[in-house]
Amino acid sequence: MTTTPKITLYELGPTRSARVRWMLLEAGLPFDSIGNSVEVFKSSELRGIHPLGKLPAVLIDGKPLFESSAIVTAIADLVPEKSLIAAPGTWSRNLHNQWVAYALSEMEPFVQSTELNSSDFLLPHDKHIAAIIPQNEAIFRRAAKAPDGALAGNDYLVDNRFSATDVIIGYTVSWGQELRWLSDCANLQTYLARLLTREHCTLPKH
Repeated sequence: MTTTPKITLYELGPTRSARVRWMLLEAGLPFDSIGNSVEVFKSSELRGIHPLGKLPAVLIDGKPLFESSAIVTAIADLVPEKSLIAAPGTWSRNLHNQWVAYALSEMEPFVQSTELNSSDFLLPHDKHIAAIIPQNEAIFRRAAKAPDGALAGNDYLVDNRFSATDVIIGYTVSWGQELRWLSDCANLQTYLARLLTREHCTLPKH
């Protein structure tokens, strides 16, 4: 008999913790939520899980884990019967790893840098380097063409079915849409609209 894992999520809605909440809801796993206010960043509990005191972070049966893509993947693996991620050792799992690594290295750093240099919540205005934003946009737009091309004739990125891959990538794509950087990526825009129709989607509607 399989026991339900005990999961505690440290979260704040606008952060990447939205990925984890979405995956937990898709998985149908119960969880306790800690946070959803800026006070969570002051929590000594959070600092004990994430060395930088960042979100998201989780405890799964008492074991700490941080980084949203790692958490989403771990959660999907907890419910193999729901087929929310390709099985370890398969080529489809390799493709999951590929697209996640691509989004987090070739796309997400540039939307994050733009937010760091345009939001006073993250850095004070006198620390902003606004001149970097056009470069960020150019690099993101170029990188976005790869998943946009992969979605030509496909609804989703791996095995043409919804999976944890889309929870992770969808957040990055949504961030780009928020900045209006997807104007030349029609497939990604359609993909994002498709994700937004899912019952448990936590992405904002732009």
